[in-house]
Amino acid sequence: MLKANKRGDTKFVPVEPEIPIINKPQDGVKEASNLVTIPTRTTVTDFDRIPKQYLLQYNEGSEWPVDFYHALSGRNDPKTMFDTQNDSPTQQLLKIVNLSLRVNAPLDRTQDEQRKTFELTGTSTLVASITPNEGDFFVAPIGDHRHGLFNITAVTRMSNNKIATYQIRYTMLYEITPQIAETIRLCTVRTLHYVRERAWTGGDTLLTPNEYRTFLELGDRIKDIETTFVRRFYDTSLETLAYPRDWKLDGLKAGGYYDVFLAMFVKAIGLRTVGKDIRIYPHPPKPVQDIETLFTVLLNQQPGLLPYVEKECSAVNPRTFRTMQTRNTIAWSQFSSTRFFTSQIRQLATYDGEWPEFEAFEPVMFPEYQGNAGEDMVAFLPLTYKPYLLSETFYSGSYSSVLEHCLYLYLNKQPVPSEVAARLAELVLALPKDSQFYYVPMVYVILKYAR
Repeated sequence: MLKANKRGDTKFVPVEPEIPIINKPQDGVKEASNLVTIPTRTTVTDFDRIPKQYLLQYNEGSEWPVDFYHALSGRNDPKTMFDTQNDSPTQQLLKIVNLSLRVNAPLDRTQDEQRKTFELTGTSTLVASITPNEGDFFVAPIGDHRHGLFNITAVTRMSNNKIATYQIRYTMLYEITPQIAETIRLCTVRTLHYVRERAWTGGDTLLTPNEYRTFLELGDRIKDIETTFVRRFYDTSLETLAYPRDWKLDGLKAGGYYDVFLAMFVKAIGLRTVGKDIRIYPHPPKPVQDIETLFTVLLNQQPGLLPYVEKECSAVNPRTFRTMQTRNTIAWSQFSSTRFFTSQIRQLATYDGEWPEFEAFEPVMFPEYQGNAGEDMVAFLPLTYKPYLLSETFYSGSYSSVLEHCLYLYLNKQPVPSEVAARLAELVLALPKDSQFYYVPMVYVILKYAR
């Protein structure tokens, strides 16, 4: 701004613009300028969480599996009772099949003396699967091949923990008729299956129909391995697992091929058959349990140990271990060769053993596998003993096949896709028998983890 005086002294004087008056912002109120003030948060948040498996373990009562129906409604919708005569879209239900209730007392039966009608009421505990509301209901058997519709009349949260139990009170309203069953079916827009066992592993207990079918398929695959693996590879005369050999070439002569580390691994993961106990042959002087191998990492889920475990495995004649006159060791067994890690052999005299080559097989690819950035990836690599069984890439902390990727996810405690595990269980049975000898126990671990 130009400022002039009478004496002729003229100069420019800066003028500050007038500061506009702005209304004082209010907490949590949106202003006209599209600016929102942040309200002060003073609530103390508790991040501790009680796992679901603890709630399942310490809840009293008998288990009562029911088909639970949860009303899908908006936040401001009023709580209403299910109308069995109305199948309009205003009544939308979420069905949970075989939801488990814990019942401490039988149903209470009361009779109206004037009308001579009965009323069935009861209380149960619902464990950490869904938050029930008044107006939800469940269908359960009431005897004589009949089913009743029980409406929830009261819900009480039993603790302030993030994962809590709920005590519910319910009253039987109707006996299920074909008309009522059809109305419930038409109003059901989504179905989930409750799987109690998954809570013990920290998984989601509510599965979609596709996930539930995969869950059942994994269970069938696990059962098949548990009932067949030991029986297929068990040598009755040697009382342990023996590497498969070609009887046409070897004939019925005594001998066999032994891998004590696989035998210990199979026994540790629970693959056993009644009457076929897996015998572990010592390899003196060092206890085989103290040698850290790939199987040690898989059993303990210790991926950081992979670069330091033993990897160079050779075929050794059992005479190498005749250092002490001790019975029941590999040295005096009927095996013709055994697998052992070269760096762990402490004997002065070492006798090399013979071992058949792995039978070659045609690799099967997983098309557009997500674990390989959407590119094709081989399901199983050919087995080797140097490095021991899996690739050098896996020992370095990465993977080169779908099996190794699943093991990588398992070791790092990340979820393994159920459909991938089921596909591996299908493909492993098409491999040669010597490859199945090593790969099937690994697939078994993946199946148990993915399920």
